[in-house]
Amino acid sequence: MITTTKPINDLLKEWQQQRLITSLDRHFALQLAQLHQESAPLFTLICALVSQYLSSQHTCLPLKQIDSENPFKEQSSQCRININIDELEQTLLQFDAIGTADDAELKPLIIDKGNLYLQRYFNYEKQVAEHLNRLSFAPVESSLSQDKALDDASELLNQLFPANEQQYDWQKIATATAMTKKLAVITGGPGTGKTTTVTKLLYLLCSRQEMTIRLVAPTGKAAARLSESIKASKLRLASEMNQVGVVNLEKNIAKIPEEAATLHRLLGVIPNSHQFRHHKDNPLRLDLLVIDEASMVDLPMMHKVLCALPEHAKLILLGDQDQLASVEAGAVLADICAGLKQVNKKTKQSRWQMHYSLAQVELLSQLTSTSLAEFTSLNPKIGDSLCMLMHSHRFQGDAGIGQLATAVNHSNLPRIAEVWQTGYQELCWLEHTISNTAHGNSSAGNKGLEALLVQTIEQYGIYLAAMSQGDVDADKIIDSFNQYRILCAMRAGEYGVEGINQSVTTALAAKGLIHPEQEFYAGRPIIIQSNDYNLGLFNGDIGLILPDSSSQTGRLMAHFIQADGSLLKVLPARLPSHETCYAMTVHKSQGSEFSHVSLVLPVKPSVAQQQLLTKELVYTAITRAKHHFTCLGSQRVFEQASRSLTQRASGLAQRLWRD
Repeated sequence: MITTTKPINDLLKEWQQQRLITSLDRHFALQLAQLHQESAPLFTLICALVSQYLSSQHTCLPLKQIDSENPFKEQSSQCRININIDELEQTLLQFDAIGTADDAELKPLIIDKGNLYLQRYFNYEKQVAEHLNRLSFAPVESSLSQDKALDDASELLNQLFPANEQQYDWQKIATATAMTKKLAVITGGPGTGKTTTVTKLLYLLCSRQEMTIRLVAPTGKAAARLSESIKASKLRLASEMNQVGVVNLEKNIAKIPEEAATLHRLLGVIPNSHQFRHHKDNPLRLDLLVIDEASMVDLPMMHKVLCALPEHAKLILLGDQDQLASVEAGAVLADICAGLKQVNKKTKQSRWQMHYSLAQVELLSQLTSTSLAEFTSLNPKIGDSLCMLMHSHRFQGDAGIGQLATAVNHSNLPRIAEVWQTGYQELCWLEHTISNTAHGNSSAGNKGLEALLVQTIEQYGIYLAAMSQGDVDADKIIDSFNQYRILCAMRAGEYGVEGINQSVTTALAAKGLIHPEQEFYAGRPIIIQSNDYNLGLFNGDIGLILPDSSSQTGRLMAHFIQADGSLLKVLPARLPSHETCYAMTVHKSQGSEFSHVSLVLPVKPSVAQQQLLTKELVYTAITRAKHHFTCLGSQRVFEQASRSLTQRASGLAQRLWRD
């Protein structure tokens, strides 16, 4: 069934050495073949391939995507599958370890809808789709079935969202959508008002009934930012609603929760266990769950959340569907939104279009006093629960950051070049200039890197100067540090996190701004790399090593701002695994905002690095910046990344939109 140049076990070793597969992929394939007494090389190869796909964050292996001539994309293929791909499914089902959805509880590998899954991920995907469809298709809230209730809700919506020049007030439509459904997915780019919308929605819901509401985000950093955003939105809302004389304003605004937690804390971590305290047999005690930065939630975590959600509860997902997908397997938010994307066959440009049922169009039109007839769909599927915010309030008019983000998001290379050439003050391009004497990716003589380090010394010098004064509060120093950040596409290499952190450390030390003679020095920024539930520190949390103001000796402590805004101090010796964080990966930056962001791209990316360089990565980096964005790179690499789309194999979109 397959032809190989040598025994399959020997090939697995070679592929691991060439980093085409991981050690886990290899041992998984060998172990499963041994357990099921399968000697066929095809079975071993397919097991390694499905594990490799999972290692690459795909939830399944689409059988039609397999290259039968070169399954592992070697430089020179040593393996060929001698079966027509259309016949491969039936051939694989002859193996005892591979089954269909009908016997999914009995087989370790499942084929369904042309995809090969590990049993666990098949169950995750199937059950997540079932939960989301159940919530989306649940009957409309009964309290809105009466005309008077509709009129009252419509009047309050008009107060919350005064008339403006926009043809469609998508914030108002999103709020109305969430009022009418048990599931609401509110998506949009940076500055489109997702937090403002959900704050007004919570106010509206709290004014109509008593509810237990929980706010969560995937990381501590994102949770802290959500808390800050909700507090600011409540202040703006109070000011706006005071002007129209709303009854019980302060009372209802006070009901809106401000403190956000991480998903792990919400579900209840059990030390030394992958299980959580809350699950389907011990559901969460809440009426409404709001999850921010939903693009960061992977398939297994979304499954755990949905299983723990009480039967009666409402769920609101907030996020940007165009951002990087989760670090682990799946792209749940992108799959949920997939049915809204329309691609022009001629220009290849994509646009988003809402899909509502006739009944939902009539209800939303009545609530919002806006005709939504053009969005009527005969087969809306989960579309009745979705609303995409289209208008950015952060990047107004011809703002350079917004223009660049939009051009990258649409992979519009001529427009990208035009934006960079326009000379926007908030955009800065630094070109890699490797000298003739430098070899490979060496940073020696790179004037672009030198300019970046000058900029970095200026930016980080602000918080380091505040620290040296001695009488500045730690939280203010941390806030100053968080105004600027260098983001890298990858971890390793001279232009990855490791190399840039070393370059910045050396540059700051040369200016006398830091004294890194010892591991923990004053001013060193650190990022946590593993969870420590006892200390309350989680992967991705960022802090600073600073003198402890409450100590007479001024001993050095690690300082962190927690989700509730409080300051956490930890002895450096007690810290879980961590590393220096003048620079961090774009992935780790999700859920954060900085006044000024500098993106570093590699000079000559390898094949592996090119796979990481996607338009979602560049778009995410750009949209972390509020006021200034710098890029150190080359036009070729920037444009290559901007036209490379992240492709995650998954069957979830099909289950939500086509089944």
